[in-house]
Amino acid sequence: MQKDVRYEIKMVGQAAAYSRLRMFMRMDRSGLRELYPARVVQSIYFDTILGRALAENMAGISHREKIRFRWYGPERAQARGTLERKVRENMLGWKDLLPIDEELAIEGTRRSDFAAKIYSHLTPPWNDVRATQLVPVQWIRYAREYYNAGNVRVTIDRKLKTWDQRSRQTLASRFRNPTPDVMIVEAKCAQEHYDELQALVGRFPMFADKCSKFVYASHPNEGSHPSMLQI
Repeated sequence: MQKDVRYEIKMVGQAAAYSRLRMFMRMDRSGLRELYPARVVQSIYFDTILGRALAENMAGISHREKIRFRWYGPERAQARGTLERKVRENMLGWKDLLPIDEELAIEGTRRSDFAAKIYSHLTPPWNDVRATQLVPVQWIRYAREYYNAGNVRVTIDRKLKTWDQRSRQTLASRFRNPTPDVMIVEAKCAQEHYDELQALVGRFPMFADKCSKFVYASHPNEGSHPSMLQI
């Protein structure tokens, strides 16, 4: 699997400050422009029964991985998507992707059946997913906007909704977690363009911070505290 390694910097702000953030982006000299239309992003996150991935994330382990099934759009009953292995190594990140070539039943599906269906599509590089017996633990949904400035791509995630699946028998998007109303900004670029990324992020009216929607979903009070935008 080819790895597209890139620098990734995240910033978290209060969702109510979105209009001020957009004003900054329109005025900034980088010429940030919309890359393509916004869309809904949904993911089912997997973890071990004992929550190893969550524990590593909350402990700030430098090298950590998350496995998720991701699809785009508002559909909940069934969807065609991609299994992703999201790897983080300090400020560097990359993803391994495995497209699933059929629509999977989601809402109302037994968690064990959903995992078994994912397992049936695994190729040899993904055998460790089966070996560690990962199970669905979180359902996460948000709206994502895409922007570009030179060699840097910026995304803004808002309207975050999460549903804890750990105590459920079937996947369900009912009874939301009390997730804080935040917007998550991520700036990313190839390794050779880090100076350009650093210059842009340095002008943003938000602080760089670690941030994980997976942690927000699992332990809302342990997530990043949003910056107060000053523009």
